[in-house]
Amino acid sequence: MVTNAVRLVVDLASCDGHGICVLRCPELVTLDEWGFAGAERGETSDARIVRRARRAVAACPRHALSLIETETPGAGRRPHLISLPDQGGNRSRDLLEVEKVHNRGHGGR
Repeated sequence: MVTNAVRLVVDLASCDGHGICVLRCPELVTLDEWGFAGAERGETSDARIVRRARRAVAACPRHALSLIETETPGAGRRPHLISLPDQGGNRSRDLLEVEKVHNRGHGGR
């Protein structure tokens, strides 16, 4: 059985430091000393945390958060974005993050 995991990605250039994301998903989001979001933790497949991460993405007023869905290593499927900012955000950076996750999971090809 393949277990899907998600990774939360923060577009630092779009974040305005509202802090709503850390209230919605403290397991994946941290705030730096100035109140800007960061995603410190790697991937998770815990259903409760994934639900909270989706709520954090939806609640961000600057659309600075994205979720990337991946599968456990060896599953043979490329990761893909499951949530992309509707407005603002840096879509090319998010797509690069998808490629980084893919390369890390498949020996850096």
